[in-house]
Amino acid sequence: MNSTLNDKRFQVSFLIFSSLLIFLGRQLDTGITNFDDAYYAQKAKEILESGSFWIITFSGAPAFDNTPLPLWFTALAFSMFGVSSYSAIFSSALFATGIVLITYKLSVLLYKDYWVGFASAFVLLFPGIFVYASRRGMVDIPLVFFVTMAFYAYLKARDNKRWHIIFGLSNAGAILSKSVLGLFPLVIVGTFFILSKQWRELINPWFISASLIALIFGFSWHIINWQHFGQGFINAHFGSLIIDRSFGGSKQPFYFLGYTKDFLRNYWPWLPFALWGLIQ
Repeated sequence: MNSTLNDKRFQVSFLIFSSLLIFLGRQLDTGITNFDDAYYAQKAKEILESGSFWIITFSGAPAFDNTPLPLWFTALAFSMFGVSSYSAIFSSALFATGIVLITYKLSVLLYKDYWVGFASAFVLLFPGIFVYASRRGMVDIPLVFFVTMAFYAYLKARDNKRWHIIFGLSNAGAILSKSVLGLFPLVIVGTFFILSKQWRELINPWFISASLIALIFGFSWHIINWQHFGQGFINAHFGSLIIDRSFGGSKQPFYFLGYTKDFLRNYWPWLPFALWGLIQ
């Protein structure tokens, strides 16, 4: 029995099966009850009907608030399974399964222990914010997938430079999933190089190539829409939606602490273990 539980193939198979069961298991008999999910689903439906992949519309009018990659995957699911609530969350569930697997591989890479990897991934399968988001048609789960993949690729690139290409493509996927928030992996790695005084890494041709891949492919949608709509697109996407939402004066002081409240409410039974780990 112990040999089976310690087997890498068993652990991976268990994580895949459990992820798909939890993330997809109840979707056939539920509707879309959240406005955001329905909003994204409508955009994906219009992509499917119009065949326009770069000019995203809502009710037939150009919409500049969301980058298109999650919508493309939802439109693909609509084309395969028909337009339904199940199809609307299908790609999100697959990305969530991918996050579980990458978390497993990332933990094994860092700690050289398959049980640590299994436990790290297993935590994601219990009730909480991650499971809730994975069973909805939101853009956050694709963002998390590409961000996690980017960090895994960066660590692999320390031994195999070709992984820089995956790092760049993952950054591009993150940007195409949720705009400038997808820049976090590139910014974090670059900041790490600066703080650790690894100046040569900043001008490493592989890292420069990865950065160019991330920026050129990641902002391709922005460039195309800017060419079509000019300053109106810039004002709508970067002005109203990003700057105003992030720094607008209507926010209550310390509104961001609401995430801490959600964390305290939803991260059980793992919260005590996480706090203990921080202390250690």
